[in-house]
Amino acid sequence: MHKNRIIPPILFLLLFAAYYTLLKVIPADYNDIHDHAAFARQMCTGEIPYTGNFLVYLLVNVFSFFSASVTPSEVSLCGLLAFAGVYRFYLAQHEIADVMEKDVNLLSNYWHTAFISLSMLFVFAIPIPSFFTDDKYMYIGNYVPNVWHNSTILFLFPFALLLFDLSFRQLQEYNSKRNIWILLLILLNLVIKPSYFFVFIIAYPILLLVRYKFNKEFWMSVLPLIIGFFFLMLEYWVIYKTQKPSGSESSSVIFMPFYRNPAFGDAGKMPVFDDLSMIPVSMFFSLLFPLLYSLFNLPFVLKSRLFWYTFLSFIISILIFFFISESGPRASHGNFYWQIVICTWFCFFVALLALLKDFKTTGKSYKNVFLASVFSVHVLMGIIYFVRILVTGSYY
Repeated sequence: MHKNRIIPPILFLLLFAAYYTLLKVIPADYNDIHDHAAFARQMCTGEIPYTGNFLVYLLVNVFSFFSASVTPSEVSLCGLLAFAGVYRFYLAQHEIADVMEKDVNLLSNYWHTAFISLSMLFVFAIPIPSFFTDDKYMYIGNYVPNVWHNSTILFLFPFALLLFDLSFRQLQEYNSKRNIWILLLILLNLVIKPSYFFVFIIAYPILLLVRYKFNKEFWMSVLPLIIGFFFLMLEYWVIYKTQKPSGSESSSVIFMPFYRNPAFGDAGKMPVFDDLSMIPVSMFFSLLFPLLYSLFNLPFVLKSRLFWYTFLSFIISILIFFFISESGPRASHGNFYWQIVICTWFCFFVALLALLKDFKTTGKSYKNVFLASVFSVHVLMGIIYFVRILVTGSYY
């Protein structure tokens, strides 16, 4: 066995240990992993029905052998999250190896690309100005590319990455068979968590129209989106119209600009909500690395279809968060934030791939070294954030 093949199992065990530790460290009232394991148990016993985005809960029950006990469901969920983390690591590593034109099967290349792809599991926002408030928040008020406390977005990550990558390949060169895979990934995304699809259904057809105009390629590529939209509406109906708790008001999706999440209490007073002038400050430091890369390489970025796709996706994710919310019992769930995490991660990953290519072509120039240093600061922030959660028990 090649020595490099032992890395994924080790990473799986480390991620499993991390998620299980966080499940125990973060208080249950603020821990989505704990809540999602509990939802799976309730679905297993029939207390609540399987929701529209049912896949994570179903898999938890499958791998816990349909046990309604706490420990088996929690172990099963943490195992699924560890698998998703390893899969995202694998996908990132192979993208990095392709850009660097390295054979990932060679041990020296494997360790090099593995270290870089591992950094993408920790990269985080630089928490300015939020950390300089009285509460010293690292997560609240920022636009983060990684989270550790929400199991459905963590499980969604690799499949959103696959959909992003495959759709971009379709924008580069049309292939009719690729539409089938895009449709399957759309459906998979929807049954895990529809967050990224909210962005995808807007950004992808815009780029398709620019690329193919109203030609046959455009309409054939839009067909999976139409089917996906139908299933999204079905999921909306299941979640909002058929699962109304007895004796309570129903939830709905509403237009509400700059809504403040009441679940956070004082923490809901995020910089982006208390003072709108802080939005560009928070966003600048949250995405400092991809923004600086774009500014330093503006002529290239302006001509890059990949950067436009990534930038448009991020802007749409932000606009959804700023203007769309939920009413009723789900008003405090913050479900229209999660697409930001996915799209922010894409911003970092695309900029990182471009920087690695620059290192290959122009070497260790001052610009490349400076940008790599900024990226390293983001990774350091992510490591500090993870340790902080372990110490404080809070992901705020």
